[in-house]
Amino acid sequence: MRIKVQLSPTNKELPINNQYIVNSFIHRALGKDNKYHDTKSDYSISSLQGGKWVNGTDRITIKNGGYITITTLNKGFIDNILMGLYTTKFYEDIKVCGVEFIDEFFYNGWNHFATLSPFIIKEYVDKKQYKFVTMDDDNFQGKVKDYLIRKLSKIDPKLNLTDFEVKIKDNPSHKVKKVMVKNVPNLANQCQVSIHCNRKVGELIYNLGIGQSTGSGFGTVYKTENHKLYR
Repeated sequence: MRIKVQLSPTNKELPINNQYIVNSFIHRALGKDNKYHDTKSDYSISSLQGGKWVNGTDRITIKNGGYITITTLNKGFIDNILMGLYTTKFYEDIKVCGVEFIDEFFYNGWNHFATLSPFIIKEYVDKKQYKFVTMDDDNFQGKVKDYLIRKLSKIDPKLNLTDFEVKIKDNPSHKVKKVMVKNVPNLANQCQVSIHCNRKVGELIYNLGIGQSTGSGFGTVYKTENHKLYR
């Protein structure tokens, strides 16, 4: 289940590193002391979409409006956030001006995804030290596959992953992005990911997102055939 939350246009500028604004908005919309705060998420929240960079600055504008997406299989989560969206200000004079429900379909076989928000995967050297898995790494495709299998198996050990496969083809539009969240740099992958799986697994990946911190603006994906829904 996915909702596209439309945000009102504004002439004011926003910081280019604005994920903290999105995260704060989500938790304020869910309500004070909500049970979803600082817990393992079964939902994915996209980064802010529709922004235009202001040349020579670290600011963006959404003069034509912007949006975020919220995706989950948890109906209770959607119900809770829908109750708070219209009474919660996004940022300064920016408000929610509409909500659109999006339906996408999944297949037994290849499902082709694109990242709406780039995904991060951390590879731990020890309990405290880690490095980011990026497209510059050897066997990047294999590492993404292994990560997804581990994640999916933890969620549901009974999932059928027999024919699970991941393909990430070279593409000039693919890139590694540095995303700052609370002054912490994150190296995130913006790319297309093709996944061979059954329909249930495809839908689960869509709802949870790819990689880590999917509840905080990373790893939201959509089906490539539905690109027009995200303009």
